[in-house]
Amino acid sequence: MSERLIDRLSKEQIEAIFDALPIEFIFVDEQDRLQFYNKAETRARKGPDDILGRDIRACHKPESAARTDAMLDGFKSGKTDEDEFWIEGLGTKLLNRFLAVRDKDGKYLGCIEYILDFTATEQLAEAKKDAYKLVVSEAGAKDLEGSH
Repeated sequence: MSERLIDRLSKEQIEAIFDALPIEFIFVDEQDRLQFYNKAETRARKGPDDILGRDIRACHKPESAARTDAMLDGFKSGKTDEDEFWIEGLGTKLLNRFLAVRDKDGKYLGCIEYILDFTATEQLAEAKKDAYKLVVSEAGAKDLEGSH
């Protein structure tokens, strides 16, 4: 059996990679239990310290239970593979996406949830909107230097 790429990484490296991502990343297993999340200290929506191993329904507001159940049922039945919604308020705009995770044979293994802070992304885009001009200007200057 050939080596898989993930086998080349240590547990410490994998954890550091997930923590370096500019998103909150969560894995829920096929039994609907939260088994992994990254960046515990910087999460936009803080959860209880003992969240690992808990049913995902206990991590959301009771009024979202029907939507959560419908989403998980869709993932488990194979009817759907993704779901998303926006959370806005308190000066932030968050995209909350859920993706079914399946093995090579299509068996449901759980789902990932990731949360992307679009407020921060929009601020970064605004701050960097003219950055391409600098790159183009530098490339043009190098072309001119080479022509002499």
